[in-house]
Amino acid sequence: MKLGLIGHNIATSQAPDIHKRLGDLFGVSVSYELFDLKSIKESNLPDILKELKMSGFSGVNITFPFKEKVIKFADKVYESAFNVKSANTLIFQKNIVAHNTDYSGFIKSYDFHFKKKKPGKILIIGIGGVGRAISFALSSLGVLELHILDTDNLKGEQLLRELKELKINCKLLNHKKLESTISSFDGIINCTPLGHYDFPGCSLGNLKIKKYQWLYDVVYTPAKTIFLKKGELVGSKLISGIDLFIFQALDAFLLFSNNRFDQKDILQHTHYLRDHYFNRLYK
Repeated sequence: MKLGLIGHNIATSQAPDIHKRLGDLFGVSVSYELFDLKSIKESNLPDILKELKMSGFSGVNITFPFKEKVIKFADKVYESAFNVKSANTLIFQKNIVAHNTDYSGFIKSYDFHFKKKKPGKILIIGIGGVGRAISFALSSLGVLELHILDTDNLKGEQLLRELKELKINCKLLNHKKLESTISSFDGIINCTPLGHYDFPGCSLGNLKIKKYQWLYDVVYTPAKTIFLKKGELVGSKLISGIDLFIFQALDAFLLFSNNRFDQKDILQHTHYLRDHYFNRLYK
């Protein structure tokens, strides 16, 4: 299988490693290329996708900042991507087919850590492609109360309307109110690129969190971000972006391989993959 990743600042991505590793586990020869389009105009994206399709690629993963943009270049959009209006996996068949395994991967990662416990009062920071996917995933998990925070108020208001159509108890939070409300959340999820090697910083700034709160970061390079270190200092439960990376990749590999393998068989390798990537990245 010829696979690839399209995005910005992706030199440290572990996507080539995990898909080749999964290929080895299931007896499939996998090649995986990185396509950093930082210097390419968005208008060139459809031509690039067509060229990859014609070159025999089975599909590509999509990351920041193209997850919301590639939807309009797909011929068919599956429900997970259609509802979220964001895609992180494109399959090249006769047509280009869009999926969102951030959505399904988050649900699997949440169940891995919390089993059947429903999310309580949750704060999501950043509602780009992955933030939207996780918002809808939390909705599917029966979140009690969802608060969203983003620097783009128009995007926030649009997402709020979509979530309320699903009868989700949700609110739009602004940065000024965050300081006075931060201790009220059961879980805080960073869906911004802040904390990545190429986007240093922390979405919580200097704000402090409490031991009873759990923190989930979608960033995994580095795996132990400043965001997670805040929780480590007070003994909070931490969920590294490694988990989302693994679970979304497992679902993407199934799609790339045209579902020729059983999901149960692939999930059996979860612990092996977690041990490998935590030993390799979580320092």
